[in-house]
Amino acid sequence: MKKKDKNKPVAEPELQEAEPLEPEVSDAPAEEEHVATAEEWQAALELAVKQRDEFKDSLLRAQADFQNFKRRNQTARSDGYDDGVREAIAAMLPAIDNLERAIDAAEKTEDEAAKALADGVKMTLNTLMESLKRFGFEEVPALGEEFDPEKHNAVMREAGEEPGKVLEVFQKGYKVKDKIIRYAMVKVAVEE
Repeated sequence: MKKKDKNKPVAEPELQEAEPLEPEVSDAPAEEEHVATAEEWQAALELAVKQRDEFKDSLLRAQADFQNFKRRNQTARSDGYDDGVREAIAAMLPAIDNLERAIDAAEKTEDEAAKALADGVKMTLNTLMESLKRFGFEEVPALGEEFDPEKHNAVMREAGEEPGKVLEVFQKGYKVKDKIIRYAMVKVAVEE
């Protein structure tokens, strides 16, 4: 075995020089370069203007569609919130009715302890009603009002001096931001 000499330079392979490529010469005659006429330039310009107008129109439509989408989305979100508020308040109406019944029952008794309890229930009811008013909650006026089928639900009628007037309220009606969540159950006067 031969030892390699570390100091001896390694011979590099010889590079062959590439011959320059010559363009191929064909026997076909060279095509003449086409020079556009004024009519062709005019047609191209008209086409470009037409395309520009179409793209601009498309962009304006897309912007209008997006603005409409944003507005609809905002309205839907707002309506969804309002519907949720109305549903939550409507779910509390039986509790409000029961608190009012408890107050009425306590006030009809002679017991002082029951009257003191009624005062506490009144404060609780007033606090609840004030809290709900911040959401647009209010009672639908009924007693002595003209009967309105948009606000009242007539369950009884009785001959009276003023036909069409509400004589008695069996269950209060409520609305939230001008939308009825419960119609008032009433007795209405009719002609004798």
